[in-house]
Amino acid sequence: MKKVSILVAAISVGATLIAAHPALAWHPEVKVVKYVQNVTAGGARADANTNTDAVAAKPGDTLKYVIEVTNPAKAADNKWNDLVKVTLTDTLPAGVELTSNTATRVITEKLDRLTPGQKVTKEYTVKVTSQTNGAYLDNNVCVEGNSEANDAYRKDCDNAIVKVKVPEQPKPEQPKPEEPKKEETPVVEETPAVLPSTGPEAFAVTGLGISAAAYGAVRAARSRMLKK
Repeated sequence: MKKVSILVAAISVGATLIAAHPALAWHPEVKVVKYVQNVTAGGARADANTNTDAVAAKPGDTLKYVIEVTNPAKAADNKWNDLVKVTLTDTLPAGVELTSNTATRVITEKLDRLTPGQKVTKEYTVKVTSQTNGAYLDNNVCVEGNSEANDAYRKDCDNAIVKVKVPEQPKPEQPKPEEPKKEETPVVEETPAVLPSTGPEAFAVTGLGISAAAYGAVRAARSRMLKK
């Protein structure tokens, strides 16, 4: 009888526990969506999950990540569908750094409890440090939690991808080759030729010259005659 009483008591306790926490009664859910926006370029917020949808960014740009966490479960009595012990973990990829603390590589936040239909939004900014043209920076975030009875572990993850585009550097201008200096040809000033005078003065001078010559010839002839 004693054993039977103990067995009945155990069954009674088990029934009480089942009544308090019926099997399959706990149905919390979790959904996380991560967006990225290039603040420097003034781009739109995007849920860039693939390389095709990647948001373009160049080195030095500031990116804003927005994370939305919800519990899409249906409302239930006794908090059966509440998600508790909710933790957000975001690991930064190489190529970006947190603007508020450059030494931080893993962002962890305790969100505590999410009731059905509740949404929590977290956001932060990073700076692009990658100098690799065409590199894809995949930033992944995960959110996990459980039920109040600790028997309905839930986890969801989402990512946002950025593609690095390094602007082409302008090629330095090549110095123009110096042109050989041309030797300057000295300018020779030409003296204008003096044309012979044809006016009255020239005639007078010419006539005077002829007269003097004739006079000299006459005297020479006379001198020769006297010597004879």
